[in-house]
Amino acid sequence: MEDNRTAAKPALEVSLALSGGAARGAFHLGFIEALQENGVVIKAISGSSAGALVGGAISCGISPKDTLEVFKSKEFKKIFKFTWFSKSLFKIDLSAKVLDKLFLFDDLSQTKIPLFVCVTDFDNQKVLHVNEGSAKELICASCALVPFFSPISYDNRVLVDGGVLDLMPVFPLKKFGYKVIGINIMPSLKPKKYTFKTITLRILDILMSANLEDSVKKCDYYIAPKEISKYKMFSFKGLQKGFDLGYVYGQKWCKENLA
Repeated sequence: MEDNRTAAKPALEVSLALSGGAARGAFHLGFIEALQENGVVIKAISGSSAGALVGGAISCGISPKDTLEVFKSKEFKKIFKFTWFSKSLFKIDLSAKVLDKLFLFDDLSQTKIPLFVCVTDFDNQKVLHVNEGSAKELICASCALVPFFSPISYDNRVLVDGGVLDLMPVFPLKKFGYKVIGINIMPSLKPKKYTFKTITLRILDILMSANLEDSVKKCDYYIAPKEISKYKMFSFKGLQKGFDLGYVYGQKWCKENLA
């Protein structure tokens, strides 16, 4: 992305901390689309789960709209393979060609914008913020939300969703010195009715939000849209609406902060 600074109008340079949230990640894309339209320069990105997926594409130079079209495609939906309850409900097909449309570089260290992918070391119960190594494997590992998705073995570690221990990873961005925009697409809301599904999601919400308060304190700007809760995490039907909502929030943020 170009640095659009001029003597009259210097560009605002920011880093982005993008939370997990499965299909709600389309919100991230809409928000970034608005930032780019308004000349905001993204200097670094960190992300967990859907945030890592979005960050992976954006850091390679793929536009938010093109990334959204990949997410909408039948080809992308096919990367999630049913496992017949072997270790999980689904596994992510790392060999799927569609992943090449999202990650243009084999190694995270090659991205145009510095990218930190947050993963959880399952065996050692540690959070890792990685910016080198296999892009496909590490980004997909960050999306491997157990027990829905199978863990991914990489470099003698068993890796799962980074959001388990760090939903919105701000820590690796602070060293760059840019203003940090944290975007959380997992707003904490009590279910109206308790069912097996809502109880499971509520438990995940509580677990993933355990360290969120500390991350929020490290942000210069914090975006947490309550409306995003209307869109199901594991459905592709709301992708465009999620993108549109993110775009509205992004334009509003730019209007308030770029005056």
